[in-house]
Amino acid sequence: MDTSQDVILFFQDIQIRFEKFCDEYNGAGGFEKKTWDSPIGKIDAVISQGAVFEKASAVYCDLDIDTPPVLAQKLGTGIPRMRGLVLEVNIFPNNPHIPKGYIELRANIVGGKTILAGGTDIFPYFHDSDARDMFAAGICDVCKHHHQDYRALRKVRADFFKSKYTKEDVGSHAGIYFFYLEAEHFAFFKDMAEAFFKGYGDLVAQKKNIPVTDQDRQHRLKCHGQWAQWILLEDEGTKFGLDKGIPPEALLGVILPPAAIF
Repeated sequence: MDTSQDVILFFQDIQIRFEKFCDEYNGAGGFEKKTWDSPIGKIDAVISQGAVFEKASAVYCDLDIDTPPVLAQKLGTGIPRMRGLVLEVNIFPNNPHIPKGYIELRANIVGGKTILAGGTDIFPYFHDSDARDMFAAGICDVCKHHHQDYRALRKVRADFFKSKYTKEDVGSHAGIYFFYLEAEHFAFFKDMAEAFFKGYGDLVAQKKNIPVTDQDRQHRLKCHGQWAQWILLEDEGTKFGLDKGIPPEALLGVILPPAAIF
């Protein structure tokens, strides 16, 4: 069964969900919306800046790209091109006692078949086992409900999101990641996204009024530098997009923090 249209509609719904989330937590500051055309497809971005989030962004890419050989082999197809949909949300809070929030949703549509990928996590600026456990509990519940192995998917994230240069973890690894999810598990994919907004929203509400010092703010900028380094040097998806002609502003200008210290 071809579920591609359902996935496309879901991605559109998540963009609306993101705007409602920012309206709820970031005030009525409005949104900056941009669109770019690239050699491999269209990119749409929505950015919110306000009292709670220094920068919250959602970038959606609808791409026509070469079918990766590993995916073609797994699917048993010789179809050379596929449609790749990517929706990524990054939330950088003003208060560093709120973790950075992140979710990535992908769909590879090839030969009438849809393969899902992606994941979510939080990035605490300070050691915060309560925030990590709170976010992990929501994701774990979704995994249990859909008979997915939380520990295995968490390990996929931990193994992949680790800097090969500094050996540091990228994120708390409270969340999960997967590279290949059959479309029959689309309900799990959708519930993971809702768990992100619910869990991250609870953290924002709980921590947004914690007092902040100048030292806290400096530490946040250093953590932003670690994230920026990962994106610029190690993230294969970002490098792929730039190499294929996606404008740097459409990727780096959207997913990087407003300021960082290296």
